[in-house]
Amino acid sequence: MKKRTKGGKKQAMSDFTKKNSIIRKTPKTSAFNKGKASSNPYRPDPSGGKPGSQFRTRATINRLNMYRQKPDIKKMKARPTDPQAGRVNPDRKWFGNVRTAD
Repeated sequence: MKKRTKGGKKQAMSDFTKKNSIIRKTPKTSAFNKGKASSNPYRPDPSGGKPGSQFRTRATINRLNMYRQKPDIKKMKARPTDPQAGRVNPDRKWFGNVRTAD
């Protein structure tokens, strides 16, 4: 393959230059592809946004993922080690001016 220089003369390209020019011509794409799992709220729309598609919205997918997650039962049932944790000291004004019907 010959390359034209400014003077109009043709110059042979080296093999190294040929390989680099081929590499540069390829489009740059990400090495990481977006997942297409139905549980991924950021997945690409397979129908391309055509009307009438059965594609779930991002909010629906997030809601279904929330239902699928299970709470940590051990953490929920664990009792606090500090006996005063979660206790509010009573205040006198809570109990003043209380009228009861006899």
